[in-house]
Amino acid sequence: MQQLIKNNQGPTDATIAVTHKCNSKCIMCNIWKDTSKDALAPEDFLKLPKTLKDVNITGGEAFLRNDLVEIAKNLTQLNPNMRMVFSSNGFLTDRIVDFMCQIRKFNPKACISISLDGIGEMHSETRGINDAYDKVLKTIEGLKKANINDIRVGYTGSDKNISHLSQVYDFAKANNIEFTMSIVHNSENYFNIDTNTLKDIDSLENQLNYVIRQELKQINPRRLFRTYYFKGIINYAKTDKRLLPCCALKNSFFINALGKIFPCNILETSIGNLKEDNFENIWTSRQNDNLRKYCESCNKCWMVCTVKNSMRKEPVKVVKSVILEKLKNL
Repeated sequence: MQQLIKNNQGPTDATIAVTHKCNSKCIMCNIWKDTSKDALAPEDFLKLPKTLKDVNITGGEAFLRNDLVEIAKNLTQLNPNMRMVFSSNGFLTDRIVDFMCQIRKFNPKACISISLDGIGEMHSETRGINDAYDKVLKTIEGLKKANINDIRVGYTGSDKNISHLSQVYDFAKANNIEFTMSIVHNSENYFNIDTNTLKDIDSLENQLNYVIRQELKQINPRRLFRTYYFKGIINYAKTDKRLLPCCALKNSFFINALGKIFPCNILETSIGNLKEDNFENIWTSRQNDNLRKYCESCNKCWMVCTVKNSMRKEPVKVVKSVILEKLKNL
C-alpha cells in the first residue's frame, strides 16, 4: 500500500469540508447546529496527496472562510490541473463572485455548484432562510456577469420538495446551467441527522425519468453518462442497494473541518486525523484494510462523490446501459 502514493496511484478524488459553519438552516441537514471551530489552517491542505485530481470543496458554507482563496491556492499547488467544485448555498453573492474570480486566475477549471431545492418559496422553506431563492438568482446573475459560466445547481430531493425536481431541472436548462442532484441521506459524521426520508418513490421516478429522457437527447458524453447515475438514484430509492460497488478508501475520501478523514461523508468510522499524522501514514495503514473491504459491499449511499469512481471502474457496463437507454429513447 505504501507504494501507491509514491507511484502516483493514490486517491484521485476528495470531498473536503473546510468549515462546519453555515448561514443556512436546511431541513435535511444539521451542520448549521455544529459549533466546533475550524481546525485546518490553509497550510494543512498542503499535506493532502498530490494525486488528487477532482475535489469538492464544501462546508457548512465554504465561502464563510475568509481564507478560502488561500486554501484553493494551496490545493492547486498540489496539482496544477486539479478540478475544483465549490459547493455553496449562494447566499453571499458579492463574496462568492469575488472569491471565484480570484480563484479562477490560478485555477481556470474551478467551478461552482449552488444548491437549489425548489422554485420560489419551496427553496426558501427547504433552506430555512427567507428569500433564499432570490439570493440564489442574484448570485447566479453575478457569476455570469463576471464571466464565470461553469455553474451548476445541486438539487437534493426529499418528501418535502420532490414535486419540484423537474422544475429545478427546467430552470437549469433554461439558464444554460448544469443540473446535478441527489436524494436525502442520513449521516452521523457529516449531516448529523437520522430523520431524512423519501417515501414518495413514484414521484421521484416519474420526475427523474423526465430528466433522464431530456438528457438522453444530448450528445455530450458527460450528460449521457449522468443518466446512469440518475437511474441509480431511482434504483437506490426502491431497493437501498447500489448499482455498482463503492470505491471509497481506494480512489476517494472525505475530510471534515476538524481534520478527520473518513471513507465518505456517510460512514462514521474515521481512519485518522490530518492534524495528528501525515496523510500517507493514515492512508496506507494496514488497520484500515478491513474498512476498505467493507466499503466494497456497503449500500449506505448512492451519491456522485463515490459513484463517479465506481462508474470509471466499470465503463463497459455503464456505456452499454446508456446506449440501450438512448436507443429506447429514440
